[in-house]
Amino acid sequence: METLFIYIAKVNIALAVFYLLYMLLFSKDTFIRLRRYYFISAIIFSLSYPLFTVSPLGNMFDWKEEPVATETSVYIGEISTGEWIVDDVEEVATPINWAVITKNILLIGTLFLSLRLLWQLLSIVRLKSHSEKRSLFGYLFYHLKDMITPFSFFNWIFVNSESHNEKELKQILLHENTHARQWHSLDILLVEMLRIAFWWNPVVWLMKRDMAINLEYLADQAVLQEGVETTEYQYHLLQLTNHETAVQIV
Repeated sequence: METLFIYIAKVNIALAVFYLLYMLLFSKDTFIRLRRYYFISAIIFSLSYPLFTVSPLGNMFDWKEEPVATETSVYIGEISTGEWIVDDVEEVATPINWAVITKNILLIGTLFLSLRLLWQLLSIVRLKSHSEKRSLFGYLFYHLKDMITPFSFFNWIFVNSESHNEKELKQILLHENTHARQWHSLDILLVEMLRIAFWWNPVVWLMKRDMAINLEYLADQAVLQEGVETTEYQYHLLQLTNHETAVQIV
């Protein structure tokens, strides 16, 4: 178990260092594509390098508790008529095993977030099964009946096509198709799994937030490169904030 704690510590230290470097070097620049590759590389390296430095790996997931000796004081009274008289038995309290308590707290948080992710995935599948598949401007999408903010999950695009005019709908489909075509959902799932494992580390939450924002920049960039006027597009995005948010990953 000690080996696992060393691995966890090294992973989270590496993540903190990478995020600090990101804030110093990349947070103010416009190289949004480079940022994406930086985040992915940082996560993969942070998870991998301790495997080659932590030893022995075979004991990493051994949660077996060490036996705790209990000291018992026994006072033997006077012996009379062949009978034993035992008096004043005092047991020393077993010390608190903080390692086990810490492990249980970490596992509870991980279990909660795992179930939450599973519920989100199932909700998306359910939403797909209750939506009508349509095609417009060369894009396939699932028409939502409710006023829900458009979103995508891998190559599934969800949008209420009747609540937007033709120009807005074309921008939305281009935006979400960029997410789908560039596999942005894979990035979000990767960092979500990282957050499930290390939910107690605020750096992981900050990293997920910045990764999601950067992916939105990439999709917005694709829309603007098609000649859409910036002010008009920003106004359109502002209108979308009034819609209900669906259960989504990206």
